Amino acid sequence: MEFAMRKTTWLMAAAFVTAIGAPALAQISNESPAPTLQWFECPWADMEHRMSDYFLAGYGSVWVPPVSRGYQDPTASNQNSSSAGYDVFDRFDLGKPGATTAFGTEATFDAVVAEFHRAGTEVYIDTILNHNSTRQTSVQFQQNGGYPGFWMAPTTPITSKFPTSNWGDFHKGTTTGYYESEDPGGALYCLQGGDLVALCDIDQASNFMFIRQPTVAGNPQNLPGGTYFNNPNPDNARFYPDPTLGTDTINNPGMFSGAGSYVAGVNSGQCTVPARSVAASQFTAGRFNLANPSAGVPVAENATGYLLRWTQWMLDVHHVDGFRLDAIKHIPGWFFDGFWDAAVYNRRVTPDGRLVTPFSFGESVDSNDFGFDRYIRKPNGRTSGRSTAGDAFGNRDLLDLNGAGALRDLVNANGLGSWNNVLGAMMDNTDDGFLNGSIGVAHVYSHDNGTTGDGNSYPPTPTNKQQGWFAHAFMLMRPGHSVVYHNARGIARSGGFFPRQGLPVALGVDGNNTTPNPVITNLVQLNNELGRGEYQPRWVDGDVIIYERSTPLGGGAYSANCIVGVNDRFDSGYDSRTVQTTFPAGTKLFEYTGNATDATVDPNNDIFDTITVAANGTATIRVPRNLNANGVEHDKSFVVYAPAIPSGSLAIGGSATSIAPDPASVPPWRRRRNAVPIVTGDSFEIQLTTTNGDPTAVNNNNADDNALFRIDGGFTDWNGNGSVDVGYQNDVAPGYENFVTQRQPLYNSSNTQGIYRQTIDASQLDDGMHYISVLAFRHRNANEAPIFREFRTAVYVDRANPQATMINPSPLPLGTVQYQFSAKALDRTVSRIHLILNPANTSNPLSLATNSNLATQNDRFDWSRVLTGLAAGPNTVLLCAFEDSGRGIYQYYTVFVGTPPCDPDVNQDGVTDQGDVDYLINVIAGGPNPSGIDPDFNQDGVADQGDIDSLINVIAGGDCP
Repeated sequence: MEFAMRKTTWLMAAAFVTAIGAPALAQISNESPAPTLQWFECPWADMEHRMSDYFLAGYGSVWVPPVSRGYQDPTASNQNSSSAGYDVFDRFDLGKPGATTAFGTEATFDAVVAEFHRAGTEVYIDTILNHNSTRQTSVQFQQNGGYPGFWMAPTTPITSKFPTSNWGDFHKGTTTGYYESEDPGGALYCLQGGDLVALCDIDQASNFMFIRQPTVAGNPQNLPGGTYFNNPNPDNARFYPDPTLGTDTINNPGMFSGAGSYVAGVNSGQCTVPARSVAASQFTAGRFNLANPSAGVPVAENATGYLLRWTQWMLDVHHVDGFRLDAIKHIPGWFFDGFWDAAVYNRRVTPDGRLVTPFSFGESVDSNDFGFDRYIRKPNGRTSGRSTAGDAFGNRDLLDLNGAGALRDLVNANGLGSWNNVLGAMMDNTDDGFLNGSIGVAHVYSHDNGTTGDGNSYPPTPTNKQQGWFAHAFMLMRPGHSVVYHNARGIARSGGFFPRQGLPVALGVDGNNTTPNPVITNLVQLNNELGRGEYQPRWVDGDVIIYERSTPLGGGAYSANCIVGVNDRFDSGYDSRTVQTTFPAGTKLFEYTGNATDATVDPNNDIFDTITVAANGTATIRVPRNLNANGVEHDKSFVVYAPAIPSGSLAIGGSATSIAPDPASVPPWRRRRNAVPIVTGDSFEIQLTTTNGDPTAVNNNNADDNALFRIDGGFTDWNGNGSVDVGYQNDVAPGYENFVTQRQPLYNSSNTQGIYRQTIDASQLDDGMHYISVLAFRHRNANEAPIFREFRTAVYVDRANPQATMINPSPLPLGTVQYQFSAKALDRTVSRIHLILNPANTSNPLSLATNSNLATQNDRFDWSRVLTGLAAGPNTVLLCAFEDSGRGIYQYYTVFVGTPPCDPDVNQDGVTDQGDVDYLINVIAGGPNPSGIDPDFNQDGVADQGDIDSLINVIAGGDCP
């Protein structure tokens, strides 16, 4: 029998001891992190809008596409890029209004990262370090400036590039052409020196020292610029660390494994892949000035230094949590082992403020041994032949591409494949022979290998069968990292690379976002609630696999947490297997995917809703096939059984209204599906009511014995007891809090309900969306792993009006009839702004806001609208700003066309109000006058009370003096 890796270190949760002495949590491990959603083809702003849906689905991290701009001809009228991001052109350009990425701007990216963090989620960005955009050879491209941040070694005068030319920071070719890195049998194949799909391959070993983003002209170290790119710009200072803040010294212990050098293909020399042996070294990293980005000071660096600085910038300034490393096998291993790992070491800030090494995972389309020996650097099960200290220094894994391929083969085999092929292909076996989650990021589909699509056009919507739900059930309930791929289809494309289709149901609804379908989100949540302990295979044959997740108790004893059955057959009915378990005899197990009680899956009630473990510890499990007994295809050929976990409901006390789900008129990729309670008062209550998860139980001996809650990313003392109750060392509930207002577990009582209440000071939360998780724990023995039911809800705090302002251009030149006005949101709650010219008098100005006068959102906090019909003299512009709750504010602005007879906006803030009166009083009293106005407002030759009176009269609607 196969056993998983034994974990020898266990952590005890902070205990909340009551009169009955029940601990808050039992011993725990981190073998099943919450799954990752690969969320592609969705604008950043729409991701932010749907964050509550994402949070309710249960994911713990997100993998988003490359964030930097692809190449766009600088002479084109449309500078908005539609690139999927893999042909990166300017890494430090995350988009701006009028020159966006396919997904948005730097500001909208920062906003969605902040919202993911608020929802307790880690953000992993797809990262391109191997190449730049398509190799361009023309004189014109070089005259334009070439690739931002890179040197092309241009000649004087500039001439076209050829394969044998000096390419500076990039690999050159031979007399017969450029090297390529796709076809191992090709005459020009060069794994780490060839172009991947014609994308210009970076030579990480090049050592040409330049200031690659200069701030001032004239420095001989500046990278040569051109008409459009690589020119000095003072704003480039923000891309550099501030030397006055000091530096960090990182001691890299080096890395070696048994991987020797070899020649891939027929070419040697620069195409020889070196052995994995990097000596210990010391690395010095600067610190970015977040308070004053312009304090950065440019320094000369080579191409590798440029890539490292961008990586640090993404961590320090944009606060990403990790990286998916594209085409990692095409990059020399020494680049990561010797430099990149040191650059990211202890550089991510956790929700509780610690510095840790971010998680990264690479794409290596090769054998599992090749990837493990050359690119994985993290603690693992290999006990010899590698540098243990080197592995401990890193946190770098690989996607399990071979395991994913075997799962896709099984899905496509129409029931004729074998689970043994899947088990043998998985990367997780490579380090220690166990499927224990120690290495390999599991997935089934991705943007490269999707449910449908060929990469050349929009992929069609997959069938349920093509989505491989049963393969996801197998993957999601296993130990280790797992990824679910979702293509939101929210990006308009006319050519180039089209990411393949994923799982339309990944967020709990169908592809059109109209019909609920929680088949995947149920599994995500079951992973979080039940997925702890080691992987113990209980049955494997060609069609059925059954495995148990169980916790070692010591002395060879185990305690089971759940048991999973999956079937690949596509004929009618079910398959029955009797398997040994480590559940105590008599334990009643409940089926938690819902398939056993689904009339479509089980029309004849053949699949057991509950199972009682026999006296010898065995259990008979019926696993449905993908067609039911009547021949109807349902594609839900899996079951998950576990002891009863608490049932119940979560409510927000003090919330009387809610934000309704979006209407069908909102595009599917943006449409928010779930209602969100609104909190308007100074406080509210988190209220959890539990019931026994076994409705037939004669006592509450196994009911809930504790519950914990978390708001946003956690690690805040919400219950007022002076500390965070569950620390970061706890792998199940780090950052959670105990209920103090009322804590009445159902366990060991004669009650029918458990009650947990906590009063929350809403004034400690900023206005906008917030995210609440509550865990209700089944009572278990002290040495058993916790299993629980999680309840999640988003709440919208709405205690204050949204804040926005119009940038007043007054006075405009005489004769101006049309003008584009700009407005800015001053907080994150503003979701729309209206600008109305010379509005009708009304007692309710907000009622004038309609779709016809809606301003265009240009950036996360910026709106604009062209107003036509301006007349000479004073005009009135009405600004109305709203948030999603419906709350709005309005403000009138006076805009003069022509020279105004007087300008009552003496402080030049765009608004005529009491602030102008106060400003004039202060200036007349001798105070500062930053707007430079003449304090003699009434032009009588004296700055005195008369000027103040005149200003008050004008603001009230009187005539100018």
